[in-house]
Amino acid sequence: MTSETHAQSSTGTAPRAGAALRLALSSGVCSIPLSRLHHLAGYATLTGEAEDYFLGWLEMRGEPVPVFDLNRVVCGQPTPENFGSRILVLEAAVESPTPYIGLLAGGVTDTIDASGAVVEALDIDSYLPMLYTLIPPPSAELPTP
Repeated sequence: MTSETHAQSSTGTAPRAGAALRLALSSGVCSIPLSRLHHLAGYATLTGEAEDYFLGWLEMRGEPVPVFDLNRVVCGQPTPENFGSRILVLEAAVESPTPYIGLLAGGVTDTIDASGAVVEALDIDSYLPMLYTLIPPPSAELPTP
């Protein structure tokens, strides 16, 4: 993973303008601006009871992060487990019960220049408000913030 795949590197520099993370959904290839990412995590073991779009809880730096299946949310099909599956951790809005939200996505293998790309940007903000309402209480195995 390069420093370009982080929303912000450890040196505090922001990602280059127009850079986006390419990912694959059942409906096709799309992208999410790197500026939206807080962290990019590998496919991990989650705790808690999976239900519908919710896959479980990821512990990230002592913080419980609810993880949802992005492909299921957008396309109605589960994300296939493969080499390019990653958890995109985004900062959640103020109305969310958690500070971060995780989205499992497939085909996350590289970054693109979104300003000149033919890859469509996913309007992630149209899905997040619904997901905030589906966040269950954190699993007992995870520390609470």
